[in-house]
Amino acid sequence: PLMMAYVTRYIYGTDKLRQNAFEVRGLNGITTGVIHCDELAILSQWLKLITDNVVGLTHLQMKLYNRNFAVGERIEYMGWVNEGVINNNISWQSYKPRFLLLKGTEVMLFETPPLNVTGISKALVVYKVYQTMFRIVKESETVDSRQHCFLLQSSGHEPRYLSVETRQELLRIENSWNAAIVTSVIKLGRKTFAVSHHGKSGGLTLDWQAGFSLTEGADSAIVWQYKFSQLRGSSDDGKSKLKLHFQDHDSRAIETKVGFTTN
Repeated sequence: PLMMAYVTRYIYGTDKLRQNAFEVRGLNGITTGVIHCDELAILSQWLKLITDNVVGLTHLQMKLYNRNFAVGERIEYMGWVNEGVINNNISWQSYKPRFLLLKGTEVMLFETPPLNVTGISKALVVYKVYQTMFRIVKESETVDSRQHCFLLQSSGHEPRYLSVETRQELLRIENSWNAAIVTSVIKLGRKTFAVSHHGKSGGLTLDWQAGFSLTEGADSAIVWQYKFSQLRGSSDDGKSKLKLHFQDHDSRAIETKVGFTTN
């Protein structure tokens, strides 16, 4: 059955493509078959037909699951990814299939897809979306021959290096991630993060109604405050330092607030 099946051109566990062939694995990861084609054009046609069928069936299952959840708790995305795993016994990175869910304010990874609503609570890994960075890996930054890679990095955890089969699937995840961020912010309403700014302890607050604000000291005095519409960009070092770039309403100048270090 193709419901939540896994379609790949890669040889299992590696970054090596099969020669004019692809593999279809059942949702349990045990049932599998390799299909060989004489021509690349025929291979592409079969891949598209089967992948579109899998995506359609998986989306249908997602809609059925979502009947059980309130608006802010619904699943935005579910599908297969591959996680890069470093093994001390070998010099190269191997890959393990993971089933990815974006649900409400959480991102989840499973070894096999949940077969019912109860199974969703049995994830291998669960991160809060609003505490996790999603970043698409540039082609020049990939660690091996696998393409369409991205990073998930949550506070206090090692980053997870993941890949999907196509650029289209990667963009689907990115769009779903952005939707999950919006859902998270609306549901949270207000969240304050402990930070260090110019050597002083403070709190960086994201408020759905008010925007961004920085407070310092025991009395939580406001150092500055901006609306979400004033944010023009952000950057980070991939570890703990963050820069926020805001536009002043009066001068129209871009002001960079630097030196945030998350605790």
